Amino acid sequence: MYLSQKDKNKIRSLVMSMLNESHVAMMKNIDKVLDSGVINEWNENDSPMITPKCIITALLQRESTQYEGKGTSFEKEIKNTVRKIRYFL
Repeated sequence: MYLSQKDKNKIRSLVMSMLNESHVAMMKNIDKVLDSGVINEWNENDSPMITPKCIITALLQRESTQYEGKGTSFEKEIKNTVRKIRYFL
């Protein structure tokens, strides 16, 4: 079964809205990370991108957990569909 253009547009709109909400939430957490004391050293001349990449990875992982459906009847379905989408990407 293929999605209609109307369904595709609605899904796209919902995904864009959720991504925007996640972006706002993650942006708020950047200062929280920097002020927490977890990052205690950084050298601009020696691997300057490692720390920012670690922060981004942590933010993305944290944000993704809210959509996993843990403890719901949809958890298995979500996990399987996410796996299929990741293989495609």
